[in-house]
Amino acid sequence: MRKVIFGLTGIISAQLLLATSVQAQDEGAGKTARPAAQQPEGEIVVTALRRSTTVQSTPLSIVALGSQDLAQTGSTQLNDYFRQIPNLNVTSSVMGSSRISIRGINAAGEATVGLYYDETPVTGPSGTTQDSGAVAADLNLYDVERVEVLRGPQGTLYGASSMAGTLRVIFNKPNYDEYEASSEAQVTSTKGGNAGYFVRGMVNAPIVADTLAVRVVGYYEKKPGYIDNVTYGTKNINDSTNWGLRGLIGWKPDDATTVTGTVVYQRGKADDQQGWYPSVGHYKTDSAAQLPFTSKMQLYNLKAERDLGFATLTGTGSYYDYSYIRTYDFSPIVTAYSYSTAACAAYYGQSSACSSTQMSAYTANGLSMNPVVLYQPAYVHSQTYEARLSSNEGRGPSWLDWTVGFYYESRKDHIDSNSVSEDATDGSLIYPIEPLSYRYVETHERQIAGFGEASVKPVDGLTLTAGTRYYDYRKTTLGESYITNVYTGSSQADYSSATTNANGWLAKFNVSYQITPTLMVYTSASKGFRPGGVNNIPGLAANLVSYKADSLWDYEVGVKSSWLDNALVFNATVFDIEWSNMQTSATTADGAYAFLTNAGHARAKGFEVDMTARPYMGVTLKGALGYTDAHLTEDQSSDAVLITSSTGLAGDRIPNTPDWTASASAAYNWALTSQLGGLLRADFAYTGKQQSAFHETAAYYNAYGDYATLNLRAGVEGDRWGAYLFVNNVTDTTGNVAVASGYGYSGLTFSITPRTVGLNLSYKM
Repeated sequence: MRKVIFGLTGIISAQLLLATSVQAQDEGAGKTARPAAQQPEGEIVVTALRRSTTVQSTPLSIVALGSQDLAQTGSTQLNDYFRQIPNLNVTSSVMGSSRISIRGINAAGEATVGLYYDETPVTGPSGTTQDSGAVAADLNLYDVERVEVLRGPQGTLYGASSMAGTLRVIFNKPNYDEYEASSEAQVTSTKGGNAGYFVRGMVNAPIVADTLAVRVVGYYEKKPGYIDNVTYGTKNINDSTNWGLRGLIGWKPDDATTVTGTVVYQRGKADDQQGWYPSVGHYKTDSAAQLPFTSKMQLYNLKAERDLGFATLTGTGSYYDYSYIRTYDFSPIVTAYSYSTAACAAYYGQSSACSSTQMSAYTANGLSMNPVVLYQPAYVHSQTYEARLSSNEGRGPSWLDWTVGFYYESRKDHIDSNSVSEDATDGSLIYPIEPLSYRYVETHERQIAGFGEASVKPVDGLTLTAGTRYYDYRKTTLGESYITNVYTGSSQADYSSATTNANGWLAKFNVSYQITPTLMVYTSASKGFRPGGVNNIPGLAANLVSYKADSLWDYEVGVKSSWLDNALVFNATVFDIEWSNMQTSATTADGAYAFLTNAGHARAKGFEVDMTARPYMGVTLKGALGYTDAHLTEDQSSDAVLITSSTGLAGDRIPNTPDWTASASAAYNWALTSQLGGLLRADFAYTGKQQSAFHETAAYYNAYGDYATLNLRAGVEGDRWGAYLFVNNVTDTTGNVAVASGYGYSGLTFSITPRTVGLNLSYKM
């Protein structure tokens, strides 16, 4: 596959060189190959540094997808666009569980990638295993200005959980001057599945000219299902719906002040599981349990900006409530315990093995409980506040840019974990639920931070940047387990509570040199971290209750360049990451509970390359390639980690991270008539090999990934409307994004949607 990827890169490069050669000939003949007003992709304005810059003038590895990119790729959520960005990966499993990773930094615990919606950092509930990073809240992307992906630690400006990078979704803001409206509708048909569709709309209205405006967005989407349950003969069980509203109100009391309020409400629902078992059949499952999932997000943000002349003062406050009810099929585990001789002895409270009569009765009793699911309502409530002051370019010393700020966060999350029997006739939930076991875990976190970053320009073209952040966090976890049940592996435990706290410093250093107006080189060293925490596990040894923060240093060198009057943009970065005191998931001696601890060190090294070319009017070619070699540099051995075949050893690859990622696209826009234009677009993406455990001898090892997809799109566009036909996953690739095995089950597979054909219509005023 490496040869294929390098071959693809070579083909793209050859196309760019050929296109450049032809363009030069045309220019030499006095012909204009590209209108001067056409801007390269790198000219998208971003705010990654907490002030406005362009992608090409920002000395870090950043990719920005504008609204047009998102529309032309048909992106409505995170899973629709991440494969277009090198070294960005999303591992999805049960609905609502999506873990974002960058450059191979992937582990249980707090998120390793910060997820921001405008000014609000969002994370999921910690659950019973303190794994909030596994639940990325995924809001609809309609009427979004851009998505920014910042690769590498962003600790000084974005703080905890941005240790590998930051993903920012920036909403369109109210327009104070003009009425605007837009709408979009889409219908799809998926091979072997049912129909899908969405409708979306936006209205913008100035209430008081230049002073007060509102912008409202609404959407409803039904995603098609394509997995069948052979036990009940039900079809397309993995379909889902998602709907929501977003409202923004903008107020400008004077020319120097802007206040923006944002409200987001979104609901999601799936009636059954999203995974399938290859052993049963392609896109088939024999699960006896229905696995519904529902989610709700409420987000509120108020942001005020005041231009002070020499600097801009920004204050922002956010509150969000993200809740869900998720279910896991526990029947395989109950079945395994039902046949366990050790569990049988425990059931009868005897030290000797069960007699055949006891074993028979014990097994029959356990199997009669099936189907069994884990029924887990959970929520997270979070408040965040930030105040920062950033210099204004051109209104202070030309050699100095700076930002200082203060951050406060208060977060509470809670989960109720019940194991319950379902209706044996169809696998549906029985209400009211009657728990076979019940446990709750609750976590409270408080974090404060102060940060600052300054860039000085001692000579023309040279910029020296240094930043620091001081953090102080306190985290308390409490919980209780009420029921002992050998069939579910649960144990009764009294109420317990424990607290951990820590503080420290983060740092960033960056040197960039603008060799020419279109060529910049840079190098940086930056530190990122994740907070530690507390486990709440029945019977866990006292020395394992708390775990510490982990951190990493990232060292990178990059180049940003544009050529031939911006017809060609080429950016590349090489990085080396040293990850220490890793937070890792361990298992209790009886295998019943997972918990977090610190063990081992790791290193991730690799590169990213992004290219964009516009050789002719209306033609855009893109190519991107990423490589990550992420592996342990130290055995994951400690007092907490049981040495088994699953234990990570020095040299083992970090699980659930692809080695190679690549993408390429070609788009052509041309005039059909004086009123109409045409569009042709092709998008290719490749995700490399991944593995679910550190090495092949692990009990639950699975290999997956190593798949490529091709999407095609064609359309006709007017000034205000567009009509498009598209085919996604043209080759009908079975692309597995995750494969899981565990006690009592094997090969649970989650994959991309099969070939899908659709029609998209859009209109704007």
